[in-house]
Amino acid sequence: MLSRHKQLLKQLLAAHTHTSVATLASQLVCSEKTIRNDLKALDEFLSEKYPNIVIERKPSVGVIIRGKETEKQKLLHDLARLEETNSSQDYRKLQLIKILLTEDKPVTMQQLAERFYISKPAIQNDLEEIEQWLQSFGLVLIRKPHLGIKVEGTEQAWRTALSRLVELLVDHSYYIFDAKQLKLIEDVLKPYELALIEKEIRKMDEWLEFPLTDQSVISLTVHIAIAIKRIKMGHRIDIHTNQLQELQTKPEYRLAEQLAKQIEQWIAVKIPDEEIGYITLHLLGARLRYDQTNEKKDIEQLLTKMDNEALQIVKELIHDISLHTDERLRKDKELLIGLTIHIHSTLNRLRNGLAVKNPLLKDIKQMYRYPFEIVLSLIPKVEKKINVPIPEDEVAYIVLHIQAALERIQHKNEKIRAVIVCATGSGTSRLIEAKISAAFPKLEIAAVASIAKLNEIIAATKPDVLISTVPLEHRKIPVITVSPLLPKQELDMIEQWIERVSRPSRYEMLRQLMNPSCIFLDISVSNRFEAIDYIANELCKRGYVKQLYGQSAKEREALSSTYIGGGIAIPHGQIQWINQSVVAVARLSSPIDWDGEQVKFVLMIAHRLNDNRQIKKLFQEIALLSEDEQMLKQLSICKTADEFINYFKSRKRGEIGNEINRINDYGID
Repeated sequence: MLSRHKQLLKQLLAAHTHTSVATLASQLVCSEKTIRNDLKALDEFLSEKYPNIVIERKPSVGVIIRGKETEKQKLLHDLARLEETNSSQDYRKLQLIKILLTEDKPVTMQQLAERFYISKPAIQNDLEEIEQWLQSFGLVLIRKPHLGIKVEGTEQAWRTALSRLVELLVDHSYYIFDAKQLKLIEDVLKPYELALIEKEIRKMDEWLEFPLTDQSVISLTVHIAIAIKRIKMGHRIDIHTNQLQELQTKPEYRLAEQLAKQIEQWIAVKIPDEEIGYITLHLLGARLRYDQTNEKKDIEQLLTKMDNEALQIVKELIHDISLHTDERLRKDKELLIGLTIHIHSTLNRLRNGLAVKNPLLKDIKQMYRYPFEIVLSLIPKVEKKINVPIPEDEVAYIVLHIQAALERIQHKNEKIRAVIVCATGSGTSRLIEAKISAAFPKLEIAAVASIAKLNEIIAATKPDVLISTVPLEHRKIPVITVSPLLPKQELDMIEQWIERVSRPSRYEMLRQLMNPSCIFLDISVSNRFEAIDYIANELCKRGYVKQLYGQSAKEREALSSTYIGGGIAIPHGQIQWINQSVVAVARLSSPIDWDGEQVKFVLMIAHRLNDNRQIKKLFQEIALLSEDEQMLKQLSICKTADEFINYFKSRKRGEIGNEINRINDYGID
């Protein structure tokens, strides 16, 4: 169980009434979607271990845990014991890593066993896991008979591992070092040194054109403190002479030099040129902040200060992304500047081997799947230009910039344009306009028209709806017929129409792209690549895709997991191997591991859609499905492929159709 799962269970066990998902999300500092996924995971855990305890959900009310008090008390006791055991083991492993990375001489198994009051076999088990952790940084655990155990590797790898250890020991949620956190790492880094270094970095930050993020300030503080520790121990960073000379030409080197001088005065240690170069690398790779304080500055002046390579990459990237999303992205100066600043830092990080972990990666992939797929598909083109691979952690940061711009555009465009048609005079039409404007902020009155001028006004304003005091028919634009004085029931009618058009129809694209012949129920596979092969081969037999589609889908899967939450994965391959658009579904007989997640439904997306709005809608519907617990529950028990698809259709009729009929009764044509 995840730590968050345990916390959620404890919250539910402590509550005596229903608790809303929103409240639980607030208490555990995560999204409501995460809570819903966690509840499903806890359902499985309880059904296996505590079958007499269930989590009950009530729409619009919340969730509550049901069961005998004795059973709930036993679960609470078991949780405490499990937490204590896991906490003890995790704490011991971190302490072992700390010893291995801070000791400058080998330590024996006997010494470690005596220090932690456990047996040597238990230490050996811990070391096997720790060895894999060290290898991820390029470090090797050396065991020397009669001497002991020690870590070996490059100085940069050693420092990166130490930095990650500090992250594991402290809580970086707020990117500050308080007294409690400093206490946790005092035997790794000296608290007073960290405090002094952070203070000097924040003073230097005032001179930067674009300030460092809080995350970057703390990260840079830790890296410099580690450098000082290693210098004192006699270890120096190795930077090639040519690289150092190149770094010394950059303005960031001068800042690093000033920073080093200030630190030397406080800490009484000589920081050599190579270490200043190392600080420069981290400054170049630090994430910078572009916020509203910059908006007052001249945009064109800001653009002249941008790194030209990053600027050209971003311009091309935005252009390519806009072809798949919204062309207005090309005019978004905030996106251009913010993403260029980010890419400038990213290029420096990647070229100098300074890896960054994105703590939001999993959530970004699940919540913004469509823009993530678009950006990921364009990354090889960028990689070719910069001659360095871009990991998905960095891709996810780019997606955040794109998503923010798309939401800005959507916010600007969310008003519904209306034309008022009135034949009784300007007084009446102005009354209608005033009433509608006051009642519905989402409605923008584009014009007030007479019947004679209506076609001319429609051509000029391109409205979404006509609100008319006379009966009208229009082939493409909906018409709401009202009386001149707009009584309350007609205002209610308009409100219902606005709600309907603002809320997209559920699963419209999925219904269009699904076919009973491509619904495979209770398939038995052992891993994700076997699942991809199975569905792709079936689609190939039916003529939807070419033979190489499955291979391209597996290559895509190897780049980044297509798990989106809710027990759903959405593998897909290249469009060149697709003959006809289809969404195939495999419901697995039992969940399989999908890169660390449990998957029950595999939706293979093979589409040749040209309309970006349709593609975006398809991915939005799949994201909606991943959160639709009732729908997934029903799909889990369907007996046939026809029943599976019919349930999508019944959702449409039940939720949308009745509402449309109800509104039409009021007089919407």
